[in-house]
Amino acid sequence: MAPLVVALLAFPSGLIVGQAANVFAGSRAVPPVQSSMAGMNMAPAVSAAGKHPVLMLHHKVIHITISNFKFSPSPVVVSPGTRVIWTNRDSDPHTIDSVKNLWASEALDTNGKFARVFKAGGTFAYYCGIHPFMHGTVIVRK
Repeated sequence: MAPLVVALLAFPSGLIVGQAANVFAGSRAVPPVQSSMAGMNMAPAVSAAGKHPVLMLHHKVIHITISNFKFSPSPVVVSPGTRVIWTNRDSDPHTIDSVKNLWASEALDTNGKFARVFKAGGTFAYYCGIHPFMHGTVIVRK
């Protein structure tokens, strides 16, 4: 009994009452859990024309990192036949989905990867289906 009395005296009563209120709230409203995206800038995506592309011609494999809710590098210019590997470095899951519905990845958890070989020339815009404000572009040039 003595340890229980010491424990009760060691904590402020508001903390104990507050915890009890949350546990036994019954019909009381529980405050919402904050999203990991709270306070993030949801600015519209910049088109590929508004950013300087990263030239990675004549590479067999290139890597795009997903970090801080951004694809990097993007836009990227590659040669036909280049394998592009996306790796998620965020704690939130992300997808890589073609704007023109040419491909769609599964949700990638932290350190998850998705790869695609770009055989034909063209501009391939993509986004995260979970966080649609995240955009990227792969440009394939001969």
